[in-house]
Amino acid sequence: MEPIVNGLENEFADDATVIQLNANEAVNARLQQLYGMRGHPTFAILDADGRLAQSFIGPQTTEVLREALTAVIEAAN
Repeated sequence: MEPIVNGLENEFADDATVIQLNANEAVNARLQQLYGMRGHPTFAILDADGRLAQSFIGPQTTEVLREALTAVIEAAN
């Protein structure tokens, strides 16, 4: 999943912040609870106010994640 996320991070660098978190690190447990992340991998798309806009559990294609990011960015503009 890392290459997909890295590509999207570069593609959306001017419009979004892409953060990768390791679910096995205890420091990330609160975020997992806050956003209801139960599977691995989980992708959470947050709006500009930090609210969960969309989430995906399991491997996703670049196109699915690109569409989700684009929708959130367009809604903010």
